[in-house]
Amino acid sequence: MTRWKYRFGIPLVGAAVALGAASLTPALANAQTPLLQPMSASQLIAAVLGAAPVQYSGQLQVTSNILGSDASLLSSVGQGIAVPEGTSQVMVYRGAGPDLRLQMVNTQSERDLYVTSTGAWLWSSSNSTADHLIFSPTRSRSFAHTANPTEVADSLVGHLAPTSRVTVGSNTYVAGHAAYTLVLAPRQSGSSISSVRILVDAKNYHVLSVSVYSVYSSSPVLSMGYQSISFTDPSVTNFNFAPPANATVKLVTATQLQTLFDPMGASAPRPAVLGAGWQTVFELPKGVLARLDSALGSKGIVRNLETPVALANGETASLIHTELVNLLVLPNGSTLAGAVRASVLESDANALGL
Repeated sequence: MTRWKYRFGIPLVGAAVALGAASLTPALANAQTPLLQPMSASQLIAAVLGAAPVQYSGQLQVTSNILGSDASLLSSVGQGIAVPEGTSQVMVYRGAGPDLRLQMVNTQSERDLYVTSTGAWLWSSSNSTADHLIFSPTRSRSFAHTANPTEVADSLVGHLAPTSRVTVGSNTYVAGHAAYTLVLAPRQSGSSISSVRILVDAKNYHVLSVSVYSVYSSSPVLSMGYQSISFTDPSVTNFNFAPPANATVKLVTATQLQTLFDPMGASAPRPAVLGAGWQTVFELPKGVLARLDSALGSKGIVRNLETPVALANGETASLIHTELVNLLVLPNGSTLAGAVRASVLESDANALGL
């Protein structure tokens, strides 16, 4: 059966970014190897999928090298745009139910996300602004599941395992906690990802770390891991927020939130999905990269990444290569994108006659 008969897939990069948003991080192993009860890959997957939610607080480190040698181009990006490159430190507080706080502090400012059963606050000290979203009961439960590391790990493992070689690696430590290593590698050819390594706490099977390795690099191109973590219930004061008297407060509606996460709009045509699993490719609508260039606040950054590619029909496309995702801008203005090698995108373009 050809890849064109598969119309559904998981955006692998999205899953990996979702893990990051859910507080997963890179391994900090010491020289010792913990002695743990032996587990097979299927047993470890079952333990991760069946793990109960836990309360904790910890310091999360997120490191990205997706642009590789092209990272210098980001020097011209506007300061207000958050680009996932380099290393960031985030304090994470996870309480009972939906209670969540993410705190990012640098030398100039602090940004905080507060989530409770009634809503969410996004605070920025640099310009004293506080965005407030009021949840419905259904929405708060949905947000809590999305922010739960176990729920996200369930999705990742559940979707990738069927098309992966799944093995158990060496035992290790993450922030002082003994952990199992679960390794997923594609059984399908053509992926730009060589493996995904997930480190799982041996006591409660909470996912502590994820590292994504590219076929183009021996080091992780995306890693998210705890520098420290304590599995105790954080004080409720960590989730309380009241904007300062001089703050600018803005109410964010559910419609505005939907627009933030889905800028094309609910009525816009959805990207076509080609292939499945590790070979998933999305055909994006015309103009997507132009809008991205505009959002970055510095025109030309995306174009500077483009390399001409000759298609089988004699026309020329433009390849945008990163260490994790490749994009092929077609002569008709649409874009093929996926965590796959450039040859897969070119093959798809030729098969589509684009």
